[in-house]
Amino acid sequence: MNQPEAANRTAALGSVAHSRATFVTQGRLARVRGQNILFSPSRQAIFAVNDTAAEIWRSLEGGMPLDAISGEMARAGVDRLEANRHVEAALRDWQRLSLIRPHAPLSASAQEAVSQVVAIAGLNMRIVYPAACAFPAIAVFRHLEVRSETADVLLQLVEHEGRVHLFRDGDWVFSCSPDELPVMLKGQLLIEVLDRGAYELALHAAALLRNERIVLLCGNPGAGKTTLTLALMHAGFGFASDDVTLLDSRGHGVGLPFAPAVKAGAWPLLAEYYADLDAVPVCRRPDGRRVRFAVPKEFVPRPPAPIGCVIQLRRSRDAKACLEPIEPASALRVLLNGASARGQELSGTAFDMLTQVIGSAGTYCLTYSKLDDAVELITKACR
Repeated sequence: MNQPEAANRTAALGSVAHSRATFVTQGRLARVRGQNILFSPSRQAIFAVNDTAAEIWRSLEGGMPLDAISGEMARAGVDRLEANRHVEAALRDWQRLSLIRPHAPLSASAQEAVSQVVAIAGLNMRIVYPAACAFPAIAVFRHLEVRSETADVLLQLVEHEGRVHLFRDGDWVFSCSPDELPVMLKGQLLIEVLDRGAYELALHAAALLRNERIVLLCGNPGAGKTTLTLALMHAGFGFASDDVTLLDSRGHGVGLPFAPAVKAGAWPLLAEYYADLDAVPVCRRPDGRRVRFAVPKEFVPRPPAPIGCVIQLRRSRDAKACLEPIEPASALRVLLNGASARGQELSGTAFDMLTQVIGSAGTYCLTYSKLDDAVELITKACR
């Protein structure tokens, strides 16, 4: 086969592959003072596009098959291979930005699938994965699995041209790259629990168990909640959550026990506490940061428990470790930082519950630089 014939065959194969997929646009295109502007409602973002991309977008909006789009461009004088490349590049970018999505169910029945049902805060959710890209996500949620034929929510994942698409009860939610899937799926499971779960207040706090009571670790991003959580687990504390804890109407807490996502900078620090961490697959967050999930080797779901301690974390390089009591108003501010309530507004009932929690729990501020010092101080305070 000579070179022109090979090129034509490649173009034809690309067109056939594209023609099998149809896409739904998720944005709005406008032309303002000669500039094409795409608006993404889901991301609340604006993107400027050139005239070629704008024409491709309008064709997609009109329901034109992808091979017909590149064919129209070729009839307008664009080389067919170049036209295919323009279409493919636009589709890759727009899928990545969630500006377009494939039609459901995206031939999901043709993909070999595996599934798991996970239980979080009383909610059962079935996740169906394409077998080819189930790992490592399926392993990240393995400790939450339950045996159940029924589920409250169905989350179906479908692989298409290097992207993984999530459909919730048949409705498209997002697309991501395979290495982002564990992080994105964890985020969706959290949304499901916060939308449908029974609770008064969701706290941005890690939760550990000591003497049948919960120890809450609070702090701004970078304060070390995840690393300290894993270090305390190594010291014998029970694991309940490393990020979000729910309070019920009695002021008892239940952690959302997702596997802790350890950022790259903390990997060396945790070598002695989680010896196998360097063998865990690396995943990526949407912001590009790398994480590894420290999946609990042994996990037993626990009922809601009273709050024993609330500890605000302040990590500071070369600081002398100290654990000092804080007054009730400061403790309330710590718990309300990043908290969310059902209905978006903290009710009077929820506030009364929170003041009861603060009234009965020990409230402290922990300043530290070394994990061992922090673990020692917290262990003494929680005896």
